Amino acid sequence: MRPERRSVMFDMWHNEDMPHESGKFGSSGIFDQSKVRLLSSVSFILGFLDAFLIYILSSYFVQISGEHLVGGFYLAAFVFVLWLLMHLQPLIHGVGSVRLLSMLLMGLIGASFFLSLQEPSWAGAGTLLFFMVCSNTVWVVMDVLVEDFSVDRVSGRVRGLYLTVMNAGLLLAPILSTKTLALAGYPGIFTALGIGYMAVFIVVLVSLRQHQTSRLPRVAFLDTLRKVMGRPNLLRIYAISWTLEFFYAVMIIYAPILLLSQGFDWERIGFIFTVMLIPFVLVQYPLGILADKKWGEKELLFVSLVVLGISSVAVGITRSTDIVFWAALLFVTRLGAAAIEVLRDSYFYKQIGPTDTDSVAFFRTARPTADIAAAGISLAFLSVFSVHSLFFLVGAVALGACFAALSLDDSRSESELHQPDAPPGRS
Repeated sequence: MRPERRSVMFDMWHNEDMPHESGKFGSSGIFDQSKVRLLSSVSFILGFLDAFLIYILSSYFVQISGEHLVGGFYLAAFVFVLWLLMHLQPLIHGVGSVRLLSMLLMGLIGASFFLSLQEPSWAGAGTLLFFMVCSNTVWVVMDVLVEDFSVDRVSGRVRGLYLTVMNAGLLLAPILSTKTLALAGYPGIFTALGIGYMAVFIVVLVSLRQHQTSRLPRVAFLDTLRKVMGRPNLLRIYAISWTLEFFYAVMIIYAPILLLSQGFDWERIGFIFTVMLIPFVLVQYPLGILADKKWGEKELLFVSLVVLGISSVAVGITRSTDIVFWAALLFVTRLGAAAIEVLRDSYFYKQIGPTDTDSVAFFRTARPTADIAAAGISLAFLSVFSVHSLFFLVGAVALGACFAALSLDDSRSESELHQPDAPPGRS
């Protein structure tokens, strides 16, 4: 690590904006800074491993079924993810969040090494669907653990730090994965993933084994749905989250296919994606601080959705083959996405408490439901239109979500807390 990079990361860990409190989690929701640091470090590795695969994953399925049926694999995987999330709260109640995380990591390790033994095949595709289900559920359980060790008043900073460290792990992954793919094929990719998940498993086993998940009352999914329906702000931020996940689903599956069709090879695509991911490291922690201290999330979410919508439409319009142009354009799309990601999480976790794991599980259904919609719509669209048409749809959805952002009751920043007449943000 270069010295200047180490200095930045050190400042983030010890930033004076982060309160210096620690303690074991209980029903009071005490902030435990050491555990947040640990989870952020784990998220760094997980972020790298995610990005090492996700941008070349669609090409794996293309080799099996062809371009037009790729969405079907994602559709199947995220139907299972959605089902699992609907049962997540009882699972965590029964086995505990750390034990569930360990089980999911063991599944990822086994699937990775199995996939490393063969070239793309239908058996490999089935195993990869299992891999995708485990990988997506890992992030939800990580969210539950971060909420265990956090408190509302520092939600923006905790989420900003957590996401920034996680996304720092993304930067080198596209270049390294495309080079690994060129040199060793998919067996090399999955061997690296297996080793990486083993490292995460060991860290979790050693560092979090003493953590006891609070015993929470069992809540049925329909009860959770009624609870969320009665809180308009949760519905609105869910709509914004769904929009972001729909954007990610289309981009992750079809941006590599689009760039390949434009004549780019994997080496140049790796460079484009690395530049594209820089905003996740640059903007999320500062925006988390701003959301906590000065502005709240509402206005920032609106601006970010406008940026995301317009830049997504531009992706659908352009036919350029210039690498710098594409790197710049996708960089702008991720400026909007990175901002929405941290502001969405900051706002949501200010609306709930540490015992609301049912609400967390419901909120995280935005990803599989958006992925299901993206996969299903893409199957229909690509039977009639070109890949470019999907990005027009993404832009329209993002701009439509601006209405949800404007309807939010803004959360109270620290500066607003000194104004006693300011309305509360929760609903």
